[in-house]
Amino acid sequence: MEGEVFAQNVLGDGKPPKAQSTLSTKTVNSVNTLQSSFTISLGKPRKPWENVHFDAALKPKDYQIKGTPEHSTILILDVNIFDSTGSSPFRGDVLIRGERITHVGTIPNIEELIADTKVKVVQGRGRTLMSGLGDAHTHLSWNSGDIPALAGLGVEEHTLLTARSAQTALDSGYTMCFGAASAQDRLDVVVRDAINSGKLPGPRYLANCKEIVSPQDAVGQNGLAVTASGPDEMRTTVNRHIDLGADTVKLTMSGEEICEPLSSEKCYYTDEETAACVEVAHGRGRRLCAHARARDSVKMCVKHGVDIIFHASWTDNEGLEMLVKHKDKHIVVPAINWLYATLYESEQYGYRMSEEERDGYAREFEHAKKVLSEMHRRGITKIRGGDYGFAWTPHGTYARDLEHFVKWLGFTPMESLLAATAGVASIFMRGDELGQVTPGYFADCILVDGNPLENIGVLQDHSRLNLILINGRIHKASQKDFMTSDERKSRAEAARSVHTAVKGHSTPSQKPINYVAYAESTGESRVGHFDLDSQLVTPLSLPSGAPLQTLYQVIDLQEDPVANGPPIPVQSTALLPPICGRDIIAVGKNYMDHAKEFHASGYDSSDKAAQPSHPVIFTKRSTSIVPTGANIVLDPQFTETLDYEGEIGVIIGKSGRHIREKDASNYVWGYTIINDVTAREVQRDHKQFYLGKSGDTYCPMGPIAVPATSLPEKLRLQTFINGEKRQDATTDDLIFSIARLISTISMGATIQAGDVIATGTPAGVGFGQTPPTFLKAGDVVEVTVTGLGTLRNQVILKKPNSIFTELQDESNNSGPPGTSGLTRINSKIVNVEISGRGQSHVIFVHGLGGSTEFYTPLLKSTSLEKLFKCIRYDIEGHGQSPTDATSNISIPSYAADLAALFRHITDQPSVLVAHSMGSLIALYFAAQHPECVQKVILLGPARYPVPMAATDGQNKRARAVRAEGMSAVAETVATNGTSDKTRATKISAYSAVKAILMGQDPEGYAKACAALGEAAVLEIDLSKLTMPVLIVTGKEDKVSPVAACRSLCEMLPDAKLDVIEGVGHWSVIEDPVAVGDAVARFLKT
Repeated sequence: MEGEVFAQNVLGDGKPPKAQSTLSTKTVNSVNTLQSSFTISLGKPRKPWENVHFDAALKPKDYQIKGTPEHSTILILDVNIFDSTGSSPFRGDVLIRGERITHVGTIPNIEELIADTKVKVVQGRGRTLMSGLGDAHTHLSWNSGDIPALAGLGVEEHTLLTARSAQTALDSGYTMCFGAASAQDRLDVVVRDAINSGKLPGPRYLANCKEIVSPQDAVGQNGLAVTASGPDEMRTTVNRHIDLGADTVKLTMSGEEICEPLSSEKCYYTDEETAACVEVAHGRGRRLCAHARARDSVKMCVKHGVDIIFHASWTDNEGLEMLVKHKDKHIVVPAINWLYATLYESEQYGYRMSEEERDGYAREFEHAKKVLSEMHRRGITKIRGGDYGFAWTPHGTYARDLEHFVKWLGFTPMESLLAATAGVASIFMRGDELGQVTPGYFADCILVDGNPLENIGVLQDHSRLNLILINGRIHKASQKDFMTSDERKSRAEAARSVHTAVKGHSTPSQKPINYVAYAESTGESRVGHFDLDSQLVTPLSLPSGAPLQTLYQVIDLQEDPVANGPPIPVQSTALLPPICGRDIIAVGKNYMDHAKEFHASGYDSSDKAAQPSHPVIFTKRSTSIVPTGANIVLDPQFTETLDYEGEIGVIIGKSGRHIREKDASNYVWGYTIINDVTAREVQRDHKQFYLGKSGDTYCPMGPIAVPATSLPEKLRLQTFINGEKRQDATTDDLIFSIARLISTISMGATIQAGDVIATGTPAGVGFGQTPPTFLKAGDVVEVTVTGLGTLRNQVILKKPNSIFTELQDESNNSGPPGTSGLTRINSKIVNVEISGRGQSHVIFVHGLGGSTEFYTPLLKSTSLEKLFKCIRYDIEGHGQSPTDATSNISIPSYAADLAALFRHITDQPSVLVAHSMGSLIALYFAAQHPECVQKVILLGPARYPVPMAATDGQNKRARAVRAEGMSAVAETVATNGTSDKTRATKISAYSAVKAILMGQDPEGYAKACAALGEAAVLEIDLSKLTMPVLIVTGKEDKVSPVAACRSLCEMLPDAKLDVIEGVGHWSVIEDPVAVGDAVARFLKT
């Protein structure tokens, strides 16, 4: 049905429309708007190439570029890392040793590396570091729009031009190029080999020879291609190309309007000829690519297995359906810039186009935009490559395609960049070592002065490509970007001073401890010392060695914290509010001039005098707290009068009640900065402060918290809007002193250690301006206070990211996203355990009666934690995750919990590993959210469909554990779930299974039994699980017998089965090494 609608609305009946004699201005001007019907909804970026699986026998040679010394070390500091995994960019550092990247994000022993003069240190200064780009349709030897002149070039001159094109590609930030045809037999091959030997600068290159064309083709007649027809002649030609050293062979199956007389809408080769080419190429371990604009040529490519399809402009609905069905075997490279540039820009380069040519290109361009957008929507792999090398598509302008993909083909900027990096790596069949900024990958990187996600056109400006690396070698750099010896010395001195400052008690005469809360790259929350001068954070720990995780621990600490590791750049962390989790106690009208401006503003709904006789006390919700750098959200549906209030926050150091003013200073731990953001008309209309001041993101706080002993008694506060000073006052100007505020607040209520009091704002807020000036999207608010740094936040006009509001939950068990331990996710408390530092994520789902401990043997016996971030969690009612008495549990509810975990922990597609009943959770989730799942590993999966007989059995088990506890079933389950060999020779493994079962909450286990019983009516659309799936079961698994697993394997689109000898249902505990080997093999494919 989907295809029929598309065919009717877009492709029509397959007949070309009536020719137009001229191209209207409206058509030219509407180029940027024609994609509206095909724009893909925002969300996780599509990476369809991850589902393309060329036959491993066709993998090109892993060419290595020589010349990179093994001892070469390059350290790139403070960059915004676009790693091409689909994750959002993040700040951090990158270390390169030899030809490969070794560390991304946080670098161990970084100060030692910086001090080592043999290490080249590049100062990124927040610029974007990303993988080098790739072009999947490259003609290095095509350098002119004059085909006869190109054909007449001498081989010597042509070689020089080709070498220059290779260098131009690298100069443009392109480190991977896929040859789409050479103008001379061996030009591509010779230049490829020269690049790999280190003799010529250029990208990683897969070479082609002359394209194979029909005898009628004008290109062939000029000698720039090889003419061939008939199966035998085609076989001979393909063999000759491979003998010459081609990595791939190109077949020109359709015409080109510019190469008369062959039309782009006609196919000029037969089934027999095409099949013969594929047979020979594949038989000799080479892939075939094809110039295939015509709809019949596209269908012929799919029918016979031509691997890479260039252009595909005239694809019809039948061809689309064929591509969808076989999208794991083909990659489409549109080369859309050729159509655009030829149609709109070729004449200014001297090419005179006939009306027939112009009409043909105009119709093809319009049709191509529509059909290629539809391909993207349907998950057909398209990667960029632009057919550059003509006068109007010169070498060096390759990045135009990136913008074209966004403007016309329905790609988001993220998807376009991914297609040009990781996507092109897939056509090299080296996606495990090219196209990403990831440890272990080749160091092919570019440093961009700008953010391509915000302005993808920045990659067309070569002056903004400040650093280009290939194979760990610097191709382009500026000396001013390298750290000088003086800068290295200054940094070392700053690091030493930080260590000295945190070793003992900090006094006013010493350098203060600036406490900062932050999240490491692993997601763990930490507290450190933030040196405002060097912008370095020194991790701190308790005297016991345990890392400090919250400022509450610092306040309660009776001894001084100690340094715990070398300083790290603040840019490699995610700053958090210094303290959060409780409502802020706030004070209104506490500066005389502000009280007067407020009273006169029309927003003061009280009928009191301007100066209050007693402190005005109110609270701000804890959910409003955000850190420095977070956005302040302007929601027009809530307020149109968003205002700022720079304030000094007092942090209470110990609990007390009935505190006298003269004793109040003993209860002050320290200070921080607060911006008491306010919706003025809400404050006015509700005649109180709470609602207008508690909106989400309305309490920026930070960047640091400093003990009172480290600050002067008089603090100066200033607020700036877009650099313009609006507020300027000191604590001497307070109407009610800090001591008076503490005494008043504690008269009847206990104040607690860690409470924060916002002491009021001085004059100069928005409504006090003439005329009143309220915050608008794009405004930057900066609040500075003596010794506390600068709190900086920008106003945006969109809904807030929940990452910070989730930090302030009413439960003390709740942790920030990415942290281990009991964490509140939506309305539930979930035990989450995170380990490993890899960029890719693996999420583990245990089964009935299991817990996170089930996977411990697997992690300890494999290198998973070195390669991935491993996320384990206890499902509801298991392990340490509680279940509420009123909670109804089912497989869909478990899957909903998994979806909530994804939203809380990760923003990237992940590998799912699931055991037993957990497999049903994983399958249900993956069918609902296939875009979130890269691969699935099912260990001893529960049978699907679940037998109806399971309902009675599981309900009986639930009743037993509710009546007698886990001892009623633990021994039986452990016995039936393990193999004879395990029980005879691995008593500890059998005991571990029983211990995990005995540790379960009987009610949680009973609910899970009921959920498994109800799954007999569960329906999962397995056809949506197009990602690779591995099923692992034990030869003696009675719960998940081999026959049942084989049946499930056959129901899944892309699944394989691995059977392990000598184990039962609890295979990970029984033989973690064998299971780990199976998992590792699968993840490497």
